Amino acid sequence: MWRRLEGYSFHERPLAQSLIERLQEETGHSVDVCYTMLEEYRRFIYLVGSTGDVLAPSPIVDVVWRLHAEDTDAYYEDFCPRVIGRTIYRPDGDHSGLLDFQDDPAYGRTLDYYAQEFGRAQVQYWPDPDLASVRMSSVLFWLIGLAAVALALALQSTVFAVFGTLVIVMTLFLRWKFSSLPLRNLGAQGDRYE
Repeated sequence: MWRRLEGYSFHERPLAQSLIERLQEETGHSVDVCYTMLEEYRRFIYLVGSTGDVLAPSPIVDVVWRLHAEDTDAYYEDFCPRVIGRTIYRPDGDHSGLLDFQDDPAYGRTLDYYAQEFGRAQVQYWPDPDLASVRMSSVLFWLIGLAAVALALALQSTVFAVFGTLVIVMTLFLRWKFSSLPLRNLGAQGDRYE
């Protein structure tokens, strides 16, 4: 199945329009990011098709799946039967929001299968299921940085000033870096697929 997926072109007929072009229009991302999104979708479909388990895509992978499935002839009449060997139904509607990661075992299974098959998933396309811990870490970084700067001012210490500044700069950089990733414009709903 993987060879058929690798050989399938998401740019040619029977697609009504290239999936890359549709992704660019929908998300506003560069061609390079759209190609990566498409590859992550290809991997997800492989996992669903090869495991038979109920799995859940990441929000950004679901955007690709939705766009592909909207082209019903290309998806249901060509892609599923020819490439997958069976139809993989995607629930109707736009389910592209952030999953409730902590309570969704299907998403955890997806990440486990992904790691076994492809290695560790990139966080910008497959967010950490423990999103609350990530947010708490960010708050802790801010508190540590601000406490170090306050101590530097109170004790007139260069070491605390340098440390606090580094922590704050690193926190700002990480916030900027992750805010520019494909998940930046997605909402807060999710769904499971099989």
